[in-house]
Amino acid sequence: VHNYGCNFTCAWCSYKLKKIDRPRRFLTVDQIKDVLSQLDLERVHFIGGEPTTYSGLAEIARFVHNELGIYTKIGHSNGSYIPPKNIDAWSVSIRTISDKKYRRYTGGQSALKVLHNFKTGYDRGIEMDASSILIPELFDRDEIEKIARFIAEIDSNIPYHIVGYIPVPGSPWRKPASEEVKEAENIAKKYLRHVTSVS
Repeated sequence: VHNYGCNFTCAWCSYKLKKIDRPRRFLTVDQIKDVLSQLDLERVHFIGGEPTTYSGLAEIARFVHNELGIYTKIGHSNGSYIPPKNIDAWSVSIRTISDKKYRRYTGGQSALKVLHNFKTGYDRGIEMDASSILIPELFDRDEIEKIARFIAEIDSNIPYHIVGYIPVPGSPWRKPASEEVKEAENIAKKYLRHVTSVS
């Protein structure tokens, strides 16, 4: 289930690379529920933009989880809002643990809030996983290590995925070499049991 729009304005966002055609008309919550009830589903993923900003999320999650008995997951979330009930899994992108840097590059958002929400999601029994973008000279290998250490303090079994930055027009940062991404993965593996990466 796709939601348009995001409450962050990250300077490195790869969505700037492509033009996203927004639909002229959105389905209502009841229409979405009707469509989902007619499909043979094993899982329903909520994606975006930022899925937790969608006003219909709680009702659709309740319907899918309780009435259809289907696994629910929020994917590629910025972690700014804690998911409603009836969400089984939550993927959170952690940019940095530095609140000052977070606020500067995401449009004033708080890293502390994201980190708190991540821990709260875990404590509520949501199946958590995390990801980070490796951006040389901005969120580099030392930052990946700090994030991995933060996650490990919660649970070293939480999966962590590192993505090499894809430059967007007008940004000052370069794409990391595959060796740099692999080195960041190996650093994270000192703290976490399930680490993957892609250049």
